[in-house]
Amino acid sequence: MPSTTDSNLEIARRANDEARADFATWLMMSKLNSVSALPAEAQTFFAGYLALAARGKQAESAAAEATIQTVYRHYYARMGGTGSAPVIKPAPKSKLMSDNNSNNRDNVTPFRRIKPDTPPPREKKKMPVALIFIGLVVLAIAWRYLSKGSL
Repeated sequence: MPSTTDSNLEIARRANDEARADFATWLMMSKLNSVSALPAEAQTFFAGYLALAARGKQAESAAAEATIQTVYRHYYARMGGTGSAPVIKPAPKSKLMSDNNSNNRDNVTPFRRIKPDTPPPREKKKMPVALIFIGLVVLAIAWRYLSKGSL
């Protein structure tokens, strides 16, 4: 049986993931002008975010992170976590690939064709075999039909 600390950590991870996903959904819905379709609790959290962002003392990303942390603590308590919610470290951001161009386009991932070391093996042609098989079936049906003399 897992210890209470392990179960609280698992609850914390789930609460953190859910809080981040919900906040992203709320941002998307606000861009679509449909925040009024959110549940009342979500509208309250999002109104707090808008108030933080409107004050101008914090950057928009800092206001978003503060709101996510508030939602995370609420979700942690709702999911049955005991004590104060543990701090969950965000996943490290992946490095972007350089595109070897003079323009620095950080939001574009270049696709490179991988050159195989050896050429692919040549496949046998399947179409002539299939045509011969179909032709033999048609010939057998025609032979049987003609041999009965029912024409």
